[in-house]
Amino acid sequence: MVRGEIFSTPPKTQEKEDTMSTRRGFIVIFVFTLALTLFLFPPTQNNQALAGDLVPGMVDTTHYKKKAPWLAGRAGLGDTNAWMTMFGLHFRYGIEEKYAKDFKGFKVTSSFWNPIKQIADIEQLVAQGVDILFVDPASEGALVGAVEEVYEMGIPVVLVSTGVNTDKYTTWVSRDNIKAGFVYAKWMGKKLNGKGNVVVLMGMAGSSYAEDVLRGVKQGLSAHPDIKILEVAYCDWSPVKAKETMEVFIQSNPQIDGIIADGGQMAYGAVEALLDAGKKIPPITADDWNGWLRMAKKHDIDFIAESGGNPLSLTSVDLAVKILRGEPVPKIVEYPVVTFEKDKLDQYYRPDLTDQYFAVHQLPEAWIKKHYAK
Repeated sequence: MVRGEIFSTPPKTQEKEDTMSTRRGFIVIFVFTLALTLFLFPPTQNNQALAGDLVPGMVDTTHYKKKAPWLAGRAGLGDTNAWMTMFGLHFRYGIEEKYAKDFKGFKVTSSFWNPIKQIADIEQLVAQGVDILFVDPASEGALVGAVEEVYEMGIPVVLVSTGVNTDKYTTWVSRDNIKAGFVYAKWMGKKLNGKGNVVVLMGMAGSSYAEDVLRGVKQGLSAHPDIKILEVAYCDWSPVKAKETMEVFIQSNPQIDGIIADGGQMAYGAVEALLDAGKKIPPITADDWNGWLRMAKKHDIDFIAESGGNPLSLTSVDLAVKILRGEPVPKIVEYPVVTFEKDKLDQYYRPDLTDQYFAVHQLPEAWIKKHYAK
């Protein structure tokens, strides 16, 4: 799963982190406000400006400029879970509605986390003549050659969420996932007063996203030497796997004081296991998945939610339009970590919508009702 940084349509307020990490030598700070469209860099007065005239960290795209309408392609991972489905909807909204006059088509492939298939998908999309290529990578390493080849062909490449181990791409939109894990740990340290036992539920084993979040968790907990990580498990963002895993953890660990779950679906499964075992629900981390918010409200759970940032994909479309218009774009766009706790739950939870809805998004209400109304 790719997660990442953000606006929220329902709530009126959000807590924001004021600092962002430096990644690969670039710092790109975006100001996010509620009730406004995501701010992107304004068009330059001289689109023919040389790269040397640009602000550091900005990319000259004048050589990509071409007349609309354009054909876009996405070498994606597929709608493998609820988060990925809304991630895909943000792509579609951007191309099919927000910039409908600028695009003549949108070709999408799904690799289902198989990098070999994704490489073939990239080759297929290039052969179909796409003007710009979006990639939400299945692997940081395996896709290097494919991404570099497309870039060297003169086709702009927009990486979305996970990166690739090369600088031969046009722009990369991501969230600071290490910081996301750090925020989980910082909150847990505060809730446990710096002492206790925790278990950790991460997404997909081997994914750079999950490893970055886990790295952040460990960094954050290093400030609390009296907090012990009892177990770490990878549950693929599945409530079923998380429940099964938590059942084992409960059997082998009589005292669990906190649960760090990287996502609401895994938090949901963990709580189901605790309820079945008649255990008290400790402080737990999660995200803005509506099913989790429903459970948290029902059981009055103490939690922190971090948005995984599925509007990343809409931002990537915004950037794609700028690129094909020949306007400068940032090399890296990094979203801040956005959080809320139980005291803000009613501002985010939508009882009128299905569990598969995510509260933090940039979709029009008409799209939300079409895809998530009960």
